[in-house]
Amino acid sequence: MMRAAQGNTQGFLQTLRSLRQRWRGKIIHLWVDGAPWHKGPLVQNYVAIHPDLHLEYLPPYQPRLNPQERIWHQVRHERTNNHWFPSLDDTWKAIRETSRRWSIQKVKRLCNIT
Repeated sequence: MMRAAQGNTQGFLQTLRSLRQRWRGKIIHLWVDGAPWHKGPLVQNYVAIHPDLHLEYLPPYQPRLNPQERIWHQVRHERTNNHWFPSLDDTWKAIRETSRRWSIQKVKRLCNIT
C-alpha cells in the first residue's frame, strides 16, 4: 500500500516510479481504472519511455474486476466500519496494521488469484 495526499497525476507518477524501482528488471502490467490521472499526457509520456511498464485499463463501471475494491471492502468490514479515528494518520495506521496481518492466501482469495 502507498499513501498519497490525493488522487492526481503527480501521485500516480510517483506510484509508477516506486513500482519500477521495487520491481527493477521485471515487466510490470498494471490494471487501473479510468480515473483521469491514470490516462493524461504526462502518464502516457512516462509509459512510452519505459517499455517495462504496461498500463491496462479496466472497463468503466466494473468494480468486480478491480481487486482493489475487494481489498477496501474487507478493510472497511474488519477495521473502519463504525469506528471513529481522531486523525487521518490514525486511520492510515489502522488500515496498514489490518492489511499486514493478512496471509498471502487471504490476499489472493480477495483478489481472486488462484
